[in-house]
Amino acid sequence: MPFTFHPDHINSQFLGQIELPGAHPSVPTITILVAIPRKPLPIEMKQTEAPWVPVRKLRAVHRFAPMIYEKIRYHAEMLRKQHSIKRHSQISLPIGEGSTLFSSPQQSVSDKRPAILIGMHWLEVGGAEKLGFDTIQWALEAGLRVFVVAGVPSIQRMTEKLPNSPDVTFLRLDRYLPHHLWPRYVEKLIRTENIQLIHIHHCRPLYESLPQVRAKLPWVTVIDSTHIIEYADGGFPRISGVWSNFIDLHHVISKELIDYYRENFHLIGKVKLGRMLKPVERQASLPELNMKPGKKRLQVAFVGRLYYQKRPVIVAEAFRALSIWAKRNNVVLAGKIVGEGPFLDTVRELLRRYGIACQIELLPANSPVSDILRQSDILLLPSNNEGLALVCYEAVEQGCIPISTNVGSQAEIIPPDLLVPLEPHACVRGIVRAVNRLWHDADFLSCQREALVSSWSAIMNEPTARDILMPVYQDAAASLQE
Repeated sequence: MPFTFHPDHINSQFLGQIELPGAHPSVPTITILVAIPRKPLPIEMKQTEAPWVPVRKLRAVHRFAPMIYEKIRYHAEMLRKQHSIKRHSQISLPIGEGSTLFSSPQQSVSDKRPAILIGMHWLEVGGAEKLGFDTIQWALEAGLRVFVVAGVPSIQRMTEKLPNSPDVTFLRLDRYLPHHLWPRYVEKLIRTENIQLIHIHHCRPLYESLPQVRAKLPWVTVIDSTHIIEYADGGFPRISGVWSNFIDLHHVISKELIDYYRENFHLIGKVKLGRMLKPVERQASLPELNMKPGKKRLQVAFVGRLYYQKRPVIVAEAFRALSIWAKRNNVVLAGKIVGEGPFLDTVRELLRRYGIACQIELLPANSPVSDILRQSDILLLPSNNEGLALVCYEAVEQGCIPISTNVGSQAEIIPPDLLVPLEPHACVRGIVRAVNRLWHDADFLSCQREALVSSWSAIMNEPTARDILMPVYQDAAASLQE
């Protein structure tokens, strides 16, 4: 029957239409809608998102008492965490080995160089995405051709950061292929392009394609990388654990995740730790701390995306509390907040309301973070949750002391005395208490320096992500057709 157009069919991305006759008159007319992803507009290349606003019922609470709003949200998060185990499976899906009565699928001969399929969450700014881009480069170095897909529809701002190489292909499945069609497409892609290895970075539809891969293409090696356990549902580590019987190797970036896989899915041998560090970062020594006891000017920094996970409201409250402390101790406080996101207007308004906007500088996300940390005494990380924040590594390298909430894997790099509670009010009090003690107590400051050096040195002696993944890539590149 003839197709009826609606306004959403001829929106700003409408390109036109083509009508083709059928093979014979009795063939019904079929209309196919094709979505061709456009390049982002120049203004979209910046992370310009709608300003954050609280849910309607709590807007008055946030306006008059931001910390009470934060406390309500904190308790809601903890309640979700409490219910997570009951609502979301913690059991690995079984997989049958098949019977010897039936022949196994055979790999077809291909004259194409071996390739890898890398599935990313999206091509935006983030820690998992940084590792994803690193692995694309490592795969090229290993001699593999690289196909990249993203699971979440997005502008994919970071597309231009993909290597400019004929051996790298970004397939926009996020825009033109519904998730339920991925399995058959992935199977066809693997056969056509001689893909020997799949590496999943937080890509849900690629996990869901694994039954097709294991049933039809059992010779393909499958690995994944995970970073952070989410309160609401366990996040991608839980998804990874559920699919573990379909996966050959789990790469994780922290010891906390090793424990998570062991305790929840009873996995040991196939989980490998590989830190998100480069070999050149394994320096023999760290610089002296920028902070000195009793110094009269204190520089405090925050670096992170202005999303709820980083708790920008708590950041503003912490700066407010530190400004009060600084006045009492005759200290000049200066701060820098580096980042962009929907909470930017909220942070700007809070700093203005608290009368400290002239002390705290708001800087864009592309600011020189290393230089800022080199000039800073303290780095604040009052996050709601973390994997292991990469900015902690950068801070320690530059002699800047990180003070963080005791969440995720932060304890693997930050000493216990510099970890503060997650509860909003306790978090702010803990930050001020830690800064006060660092400023007053030279012995305490020295002990924190020693503890940071100790944890840093231990991490430096552990395998990097490249150490774990490159041998797998090289094996795939060297694979021979039977």
